[in-house]
Amino acid sequence: MDLGLNGHVVAVTAASRGIGAAVARQFAAEGATAVAASRTAPSVGDATPGRILPVKLDLADAEATGRFVPDIVAEHGRLDALVVNTAGPKLGPFLDTTDDDWSAAYDLLLRPAVQLARAGAQQMVEQGSGTIVFLTSTWVRQPAPGGVLSSAFRSAVAAMAKQLASEVAPAGVRVVQVMPGATGTDRMRNIVAAKSAGNGTSEDEEVQKIVKDIPLGRWGSAEEIASSVTFLASPRSSFTTGASLAVDGGAVRSLP
Repeated sequence: MDLGLNGHVVAVTAASRGIGAAVARQFAAEGATAVAASRTAPSVGDATPGRILPVKLDLADAEATGRFVPDIVAEHGRLDALVVNTAGPKLGPFLDTTDDDWSAAYDLLLRPAVQLARAGAQQMVEQGSGTIVFLTSTWVRQPAPGGVLSSAFRSAVAAMAKQLASEVAPAGVRVVQVMPGATGTDRMRNIVAAKSAGNGTSEDEEVQKIVKDIPLGRWGSAEEIASSVTFLASPRSSFTTGASLAVDGGAVRSLP
């Protein structure tokens, strides 16, 4: 299926690897120009017929984050899609967290999402079209042990996404949320390794603990998450806004 993304200008943050990199590659494969931002110049590979433009952006730098969207518009004249992706925060029980942990998580997850969404929405409202996709987590709906920082701040992002969707829809701008479940990224492998070391188990045992709660019987791939993102950001999904999609193999048991 042609998603109608040929010639579009899209931006993806935290795109050096994992889900962000897979999203940038899929946009480019659909013919879009994908601005792929990361703290280091992303190595996201070649894709045709579109192109990937790696740029350096540390989301912890508020000033640089504020310039990201205006710089893209200055160079390309527009922004058709913005994928707000952020790294995961520190894991641990609530009672073990400190004020510094909460401040760091705010600067990692919520503050840059607010900055990027505001700048992206302002540009899209002005041009009369565009889509913002927030990449959050299924922990928004079904919190997991040790995930209090992620659940708290990503839930705030989810609420912001829903509010923003209703505000900008009259201008022809769409806002959606994609909530990945367990995905075979470097972060997930690091989590598995940490659990293995802490519990005195093998990494395979820890993987099986995760997989047993997923009806499809496996964890997902970054490419599977990226497929949902690119579809929702495309003209093929033109009547969808304010929606949240869990891409998790059926792991979340709650109703939508």
